[in-house]
Amino acid sequence: MLNQVSGALTHDFCPWANRYVYWLKRPIGWVFLAFLSSILLGIYVSPQAFLATAGIAMVAIIGSLWPWISMLGVRGELSWNALRCEELESIETDLVVTNRWPWPVYGLSLDLEGGMLPEGWDKQRISLQRIPGLAKSKFHWSTVPQTRGEYPRKPVELQSAFPFGIWTSRRPVRVPEPLLVWPRVTRLVDAPSDMGSQQFGTGSISDRVGDEGDWTGVRPYRPGDSLRQVHWAQTARRDSLVVFERQSSASQSVLLQLDLDQALIASESTLEAMLRLLASLTNQFLLHHWSVYVDLEGRFETTGIAERLVLSQRIRFMDRLSVWDPRRPSEQSDVQTRRSIQKVSPNVALKIRWNDAEGNLSHIEGTKEDRRVYCFAVIPEAPLAGAWDEELQAAWRAFCRSQQVVHSGGQARGHTETVTQAMAHASGGA
Repeated sequence: MLNQVSGALTHDFCPWANRYVYWLKRPIGWVFLAFLSSILLGIYVSPQAFLATAGIAMVAIIGSLWPWISMLGVRGELSWNALRCEELESIETDLVVTNRWPWPVYGLSLDLEGGMLPEGWDKQRISLQRIPGLAKSKFHWSTVPQTRGEYPRKPVELQSAFPFGIWTSRRPVRVPEPLLVWPRVTRLVDAPSDMGSQQFGTGSISDRVGDEGDWTGVRPYRPGDSLRQVHWAQTARRDSLVVFERQSSASQSVLLQLDLDQALIASESTLEAMLRLLASLTNQFLLHHWSVYVDLEGRFETTGIAERLVLSQRIRFMDRLSVWDPRRPSEQSDVQTRRSIQKVSPNVALKIRWNDAEGNLSHIEGTKEDRRVYCFAVIPEAPLAGAWDEELQAAWRAFCRSQQVVHSGGQARGHTETVTQAMAHASGGA
């Protein structure tokens, strides 16, 4: 019964009239209505009502002009102690407010979005209270962005409605440099070489000098050489340390793909999980000196081209991921990115998508020609919480250690194998 009464009292019976009466939701609307009522009372009831008219007019004038005058002398600047951070990473925020008037300014407030609020703050508005005259006031707090992106996502404004709160005056806050929040990167432990045999992980052997493969000769000891490489017979004969020389491994290449068709229909949280997995795998292969190619636009399937990525370009790539939109994938590619696009033939391909059914975090899709193709599927609505890193590390470790390279070409084609359990089970879909 109470729910029915509450619903009847809050139901919008005349939505067509909203644009005519919504001005009454603002305090200035009620002041204006009281002003008109006092005039009518003064005309038709008693001239003494004009005293109330004068008082209401004075309140309206002061309440409207004073916030406007106060904000004319106020300037704000918002900055961070770093221009880049990852999701769930604490970053220091500084707000400097300058008051050019000789009198103090009261009632300043600031509306911020979720990723810019002080840590542990559950309200959208921050009150600054009093700014002394002819002074700069600095406000400092820690914030933890929850999602990737460029902050602030909308203009930040200082506002004041002091003294009566009937009219709010605003002034934009200057932001010299935006804050770029990268997708969270999980530091994976196992090396990519665990995905298969040693040769599969390190690449084919070349005759260049290195630390892999067979012995090729001997040479004098150099600082940093392992004692395991010392040739003791030659050392005793020459009375100086002599070490073996070994072959080096050729660089192994990997293609990291994002399933663009699935990214277009994925929910926001599912897309974020896909990008976090992509960023983590990219970082892992770059740190192990693989030749890394990335395809965010779906070019490889049709034209066989992808973007070459090296360790020195990681910051630029993460900047791109922080604002990447699957609806506009190619528009966000800068000139340097387009120059890095080339025809590729990787040894390994990893495709990232999402799985609409509870089950496996990742599975092997199959093998094609001379490269292995893997498919990693994230669970829709996978939450980014403290367990994300641990679960992804465990899933990657299990994946690397469970691979068995099928050397027979006929058996390799069409081979599919489940390797890990679901990283997260969450309700909802894409």
